[in-house]
Amino acid sequence: MFVESPIDVTQHRHLPRLTFQNVLIFGVFLGIGFLAPSFGPGIVPVDALILVMIVLWVPSIADGEPRGVLRPLLIPLALILAGSLLGSMAVGIKPWIITDLAKDVASFASFFAVIVVLRSGGPSTLRAAGWACALATIAVCLALIVDVGSRAQATFANPNIAAHYLVTSLVVLTRVPIPRPLRFGTFAIGVIGLAVTGSFGALLMSLGAFGYLIVSLPQARRRVLVKRSALVGIFVLGVVMVVSGGGALTPDAETGFNERHFERSSEGRFGKWTAAVDVAIENPLGIGPGSNRGLGLLPGDQEAHNEYLAYLSERSLVGLAGLILLYVGLWRLGPRGGLTRALVIGFALQSLVRETFHYRHLWLVLGLAFVLDTRMDEGDTSQDPSLEEVSA
Repeated sequence: MFVESPIDVTQHRHLPRLTFQNVLIFGVFLGIGFLAPSFGPGIVPVDALILVMIVLWVPSIADGEPRGVLRPLLIPLALILAGSLLGSMAVGIKPWIITDLAKDVASFASFFAVIVVLRSGGPSTLRAAGWACALATIAVCLALIVDVGSRAQATFANPNIAAHYLVTSLVVLTRVPIPRPLRFGTFAIGVIGLAVTGSFGALLMSLGAFGYLIVSLPQARRRVLVKRSALVGIFVLGVVMVVSGGGALTPDAETGFNERHFERSSEGRFGKWTAAVDVAIENPLGIGPGSNRGLGLLPGDQEAHNEYLAYLSERSLVGLAGLILLYVGLWRLGPRGGLTRALVIGFALQSLVRETFHYRHLWLVLGLAFVLDTRMDEGDTSQDPSLEEVSA
């Protein structure tokens, strides 16, 4: 059983101490940036470390760990499970249903487990997570820039997952306790890496998450930050144009942030959304997790590219209600102006155009954001509210 470390308000080190928890957390947050090689059905090396965290957390479930988090989310998770089982009854137990349910359990368990480990390790473990996020983000961006000939994806399955990872990581990097040069350097290359993915969904997610953080700042700092952000944006556009040979923003290019890519992406998604609605109408109890793709019910035998419609068609209204209540529960857990709420907004917007709930980094980084928020809320002055730093 973990014992939560006291808040250290007197000691501020740039480098974390060498402890088991710090090594474990560093490995996890570094590993989620590298999803290759893959073993079996989507299993990657970092899953071994995530499993260790979950095993360490399991004995403390009886004590309600993580306290203040587990119980408020039990009802939404129970509804998601109930909706999944209802849908599964319609088509029977299929391999993809078992796989998706296993991913559900692993995703939610990793969220609870990482909170427990981060809390028990204290500020030093948060520094380990921060360093790992920064280094992984830099490595991913360098791989994306090298991979810019097509829509860049690095070691991720597709560019949208890579972009989602970068936005999620950059949000928490605004406040993790790491040196200022490392933070600003990571942001500079992170925004460039995000741009070369050409992901409109990640752009929407960025606007929601960072917009919330900026609006939450005091008015004077907000104005300065907005001005500086505009200058950074101009610089990034220039770099992206150079790196991509001018193709990223060219209207007739096949990919990147341009009209042709947007129209092709929108038309494809609209067809999938319409088909998912038809599936929901014809199967009010759902068809089971992953069955839209497993049964080839949508155009291109792909996912619905909309988390809400996927839940409605596969897990029925019961599962969709659980999903919405989960967002509400996570929002209520986070303090006003905090990283948790910023990520919830970003995830909710991204879910309009992608199915993201099985992304490893989503739940792990969300857990890190929650612990950072609670440390700040408790007055841990060893933390560094760096988004405000940017505008100082």
